[in-house]
Amino acid sequence: MMETWRRRLGLRFREGVTWSRDAGGAAQLTSPSFSPISLGALPQALLAAFERLDAEGPTLETLTEGLAAQDGPLAVATLLHHLRRLEQLALLAYVVRDGETTLSSLYPISPWFSLGSGDIDPARRYVLSRFAYQRRDGEGLVLESPRCHALLRIEDAHAAALCFTLARPTTPATLAVSGASPDAMATFVSLLVAAGFVIPAEDSGRTEEEQAFQLASWSFHDLLFHARSRPGRHSWPCGKTYPFRDRVPPPPALRPPRASAPPPLPLPRPDLDALRKADRPFTAVLEGRRTVRAQGRDPLSVEQLGEFLYRSARVRALMPATPASGYDVTSRPSPSGGACHDLEIYLAIDRCRGLDAGLYHYDPAAHALSRIQGRTPEVTALLTGAALATLRAELPQVLICLASRFQRVSWSYEGISYSVTLKNVGALYQTFYLVATTMGLACSGVGRGDSDLFCKAAGTEYYAETSVGEFVLGSRPEEGEE
Repeated sequence: MMETWRRRLGLRFREGVTWSRDAGGAAQLTSPSFSPISLGALPQALLAAFERLDAEGPTLETLTEGLAAQDGPLAVATLLHHLRRLEQLALLAYVVRDGETTLSSLYPISPWFSLGSGDIDPARRYVLSRFAYQRRDGEGLVLESPRCHALLRIEDAHAAALCFTLARPTTPATLAVSGASPDAMATFVSLLVAAGFVIPAEDSGRTEEEQAFQLASWSFHDLLFHARSRPGRHSWPCGKTYPFRDRVPPPPALRPPRASAPPPLPLPRPDLDALRKADRPFTAVLEGRRTVRAQGRDPLSVEQLGEFLYRSARVRALMPATPASGYDVTSRPSPSGGACHDLEIYLAIDRCRGLDAGLYHYDPAAHALSRIQGRTPEVTALLTGAALATLRAELPQVLICLASRFQRVSWSYEGISYSVTLKNVGALYQTFYLVATTMGLACSGVGRGDSDLFCKAAGTEYYAETSVGEFVLGSRPEEGEE
């Protein structure tokens, strides 16, 4: 039997769903998620019901009113069958009204959506999920959660006020919003519970989300990032969609040189043929890879730094744009999503034989360094932050700061662009580790860094190019030095 509160819900097609009749008179639904769905030939009364779903959002009672008298009980059963099918395919939205005022509309955003039970225990307290959040969408507000397969459009201030009230554990009897009817508020809360936005709270005020380790272990932003950067829990574009192809030209494959920059400092280039003969076997390198945080008393040399960068990050080839790629791409020793290679390499130097201390930018095409500034307080702060993050008392000899030119990725990728950037960081980290191990250098990935501090040191703009990863490099300590 259908729950009482559900009988008060209005029904309409989900955003993006349209219906029409084909040449044979059969009703047909189309949506962004499915191939066209045929409902077969329907009597006029049922077609009229679907027209109302397309616009009005009637309740089930209103939708079936008079249908049995006009076309018989079979027509009602047929309508209920189709509605159940549409609900299983997540093609229906649910509307809460208070009289003539629409309070909210719940829209499935995932094919896995299923409206659960909204029955409320009057003796229990309920609270908004700690993963739920509101944001502006167009000229309205939406309520979303990475735990939910739907979003809720808040279409009236009374609904927004009730969401605020539910920020603390509250019993249904005490949920009252001035100017709103009790029935409408009860229906709204039941819908929030059924969709997963509101959950029961224990007597202590804690919820399953704080007590069950598999949920408590997720921070809000980590779970949101995970859910929104992979398909399955949202209906937004995800992948290589070229969202800016017809709006702006693609960012260049190589970072344009800085205005009034000093002449670049060419780096030594290693003899790759000689290295192929001298290097340890790959398995020995892979098995010997270790994080080495301690560094030697004598710093690494500019020749070693040049070899390290040449082997791990130089541009091997530049391929012009094609109609398929849409943008210039480069080939480098480390892979990058879509060959975007959005990561720029900056070096904060504390000690390096043959190179003055300061901040440098690496030009991977010319295999050269451009000096940005000397050892300023900001450069020292970058080095100090890396030392603290790696639990070392001494400053790193060289701190590699990886800065993303974000638009290089987001020009072609949608929904997953920042995820792609972080995957690029991980790929480059591994390349750094393997090259450093081969060369016998100390190296360590750094778990955190101050992106605003980096922008101040490098003179870049936070939303266009800032640090997304750091890596410490130095000479390996001799035996007994650690």
